[in-house]
Amino acid sequence: MISDTSVDRYYYIFDSREHRALVLDRETGEEHPPETDPRPPLIKHVRTRRSSTPLRQFARWCAQQVGAGGAASHTAAGRLWAAAQRDDAAAWRRVRQDTSDSAMLAVALGLPHGQADAAQLLTLHACTHSSARRAALDAAHMSERWAEFSAESNPAAAAQAMREQHVNWLLDRLPAP
Repeated sequence: MISDTSVDRYYYIFDSREHRALVLDRETGEEHPPETDPRPPLIKHVRTRRSSTPLRQFARWCAQQVGAGGAASHTAAGRLWAAAQRDDAAAWRRVRQDTSDSAMLAVALGLPHGQADAAQLLTLHACTHSSARRAALDAAHMSERWAEFSAESNPAAAAQAMREQHVNWLLDRLPAP
């Protein structure tokens, strides 16, 4: 069985209607993440206990982990990051539409070849999704891919470490009992 922290576990399709990467499990063919991924239920729990605001903050935090601040403002990544930092749904729609070709190329060519800049772009792209839950889920997945692709050695450990950082960040946002 392929680890769910490895890009080999998934295949990716760009959905041009929703302007987002669909992450499909190779074993099941479904979009849902594997049962072993603790983030989706945790994201749902954070939203239930708090609101969607921490989820949007989480997506932006994921983008910061992949070096969003270093993206040149004239690039697709830079434009996505600038839009993601504002709470303006109309700007998000515009920039998602304008950068959909770049996102599609990142999905079709970058991810299969393990390119960290493709995972970075898709992390930033995820931040601008109109649904805070979807933004959080997609940003988490793509930032994990970025960690895997950027690792000097042991990509599986790097992806697992990023996943652990995600879980810790989300747990820290839950209200105290």
